[in-house]
Amino acid sequence: MRVLNPIVRTLLRSPVGSRIRPLALLDFAGRRTGRRRRVVVAWHELDSRRFVVTPAGWRANFDGGASATVRHRGVSRTMIGTLESDPSKVARVLRQLFDAGSPPKSVGLAIEGGHVVTAHDVVAVRRAVVWFDP
Repeated sequence: MRVLNPIVRTLLRSPVGSRIRPLALLDFAGRRTGRRRRVVVAWHELDSRRFVVTPAGWRANFDGGASATVRHRGVSRTMIGTLESDPSKVARVLRQLFDAGSPPKSVGLAIEGGHVVTAHDVVAVRRAVVWFDP
């Protein structure tokens, strides 16, 4: 990922980025350092809500809500990201996402067919959701 992410960041900022549907580029300030962060993420939409599912530590920047510029499909928008880390709620979002047809690998998971994601699973794989609203 350390090799690919700089390339993907560049592509997402270029005209080619308008054709890359599953990925987005988040640009936000660190909550403690104030340093700008640019992170490539798998972008999801469910019931007209936009979100990212991640185990990464940068998600803490959105605890309580924080502004970010989201570049998705060639368009940049300023949005407010809000962290949801409650395992039961995250498990519910994952089940809805999978029921809507997204594969588990879209959130970096390998799940056997027929397995229903539980709060215990979410804790074990350290996933959380960051919701993005205008």
